[in-house]
Amino acid sequence: MKIEIDDQSFFELDFGDIVYISGYNHQNMWKIYRSLYYYFNKSPMLSTNIYGDDNIEISLDDVSPSTKNTQTYFISNRDSIYQQMIYKKGNLLFENLNTLNDSFEITRILEELNDTNTKLSLLVQEHINNYANNLIIDFEDVTYFDVLKYFLKVSYEDSNRTFPLEFMETESLVDELLNLIESSLKKANNDTWIVLYNLDSFVSRSAKKTILNKLKEFTDRFELKVIYLGNSLTDCSITSAETEKIVVAADEFHQLLPIENLSKSIKMRYPNDFPHSTEQLVQSLIQVIPYVGNKENVSLNPRDLVLLKIVNDILGYETSLDYSDQILNSAETKFLLD
Repeated sequence: MKIEIDDQSFFELDFGDIVYISGYNHQNMWKIYRSLYYYFNKSPMLSTNIYGDDNIEISLDDVSPSTKNTQTYFISNRDSIYQQMIYKKGNLLFENLNTLNDSFEITRILEELNDTNTKLSLLVQEHINNYANNLIIDFEDVTYFDVLKYFLKVSYEDSNRTFPLEFMETESLVDELLNLIESSLKKANNDTWIVLYNLDSFVSRSAKKTILNKLKEFTDRFELKVIYLGNSLTDCSITSAETEKIVVAADEFHQLLPIENLSKSIKMRYPNDFPHSTEQLVQSLIQVIPYVGNKENVSLNPRDLVLLKIVNDILGYETSLDYSDQILNSAETKFLLD
C-alpha cells in the first residue's frame, strides 16, 4: 500500500487486514490520517494545495481504492462516535436503517398508514367543501425514507429514564458503535475501512481493548480493513503472529519484521543470553515502540531499555536513555519484597 503524505512524498507498507502505526512522531501519524481522511472524503481544493496537481494518491496493490465503492469510517474523538448514531448520510445509523426499506412488515405498516392518510384527506375535504368549491385536499403517501427524515428521534434509556443522545457516555457509545459496525458489515456489498486515530485520548483502556479485539474479529469475518494510529500500543492485544503489522512512526516509518526474523536480529545484538520468551518479547516491543527514535530522555524498566537500545541500533537511531530512576536503595527494595 502507498499513501501520499505530502506532494510526491509517499509512505509504503505491507497492508493486509489491520495495521498498527505508533511512535513518538505524532506529526507523521497525523499526515497519514490527514491523507486518508481527505482522500476518502474527496476534498479536491485541499488536496491540490497540499499534494500537488494530481491530488492525493493512494494505492493498494497498485490500484487506487474506490472512494465511491468503499465505505469509510474515521474515529478520532468522542464526537466521531456519537455522529455515527445520527441519521445522516454516510453514518452507520443511516446505512443500517436504510437497508430496512425493503422489509415486508415495514411496507405493510406504511400501507396502513397511507390508508389512514387517505381517510384523513376525505375528512378534511368535507370540511373544506363547506366554504370552497374548487380546493382539493390531499395528504400524500408517506414513504419509509420520509419517516426517517422527518419523524425519527433517537434517544437513549438509562435506569428507566430517557435522555438525549448527546448525554450518552462514551463507554456506552462504544458498545453501540461496535453493534452498528457489525450490522453494517453483515449487509455490506463493498469494502469497509475503519481508521482509528488517538483512541487513548477519549476512551478508557478497557474500551480501547474491546474496540480493537472486536474489529480484529470482524476482519476475519468480513471485508474490513483497520488502520490504527496511536501514541501507544498498550491494550492493542498484538500477538507474536502480528509483529509485521506494526509500523514505527519515528523520523521515518519502519515496518517490523515477522517475529522469527526480528527475534533473531535482536538475539544477535543482546549483551547476554536472551531472557525473553516470544510472547514476552512482543509485550516488551509494545512498550518500547512509542520511544524508538525519540531524542529526549526515555525512562523504562531496565530490560525494556536494553531492548529499546537494540531496536534503535537496528533502525539506525540513537535515543537518550534515563535509567537512574531504576536504581533502588536497600530500604526501597525491602519495602517491595515485604
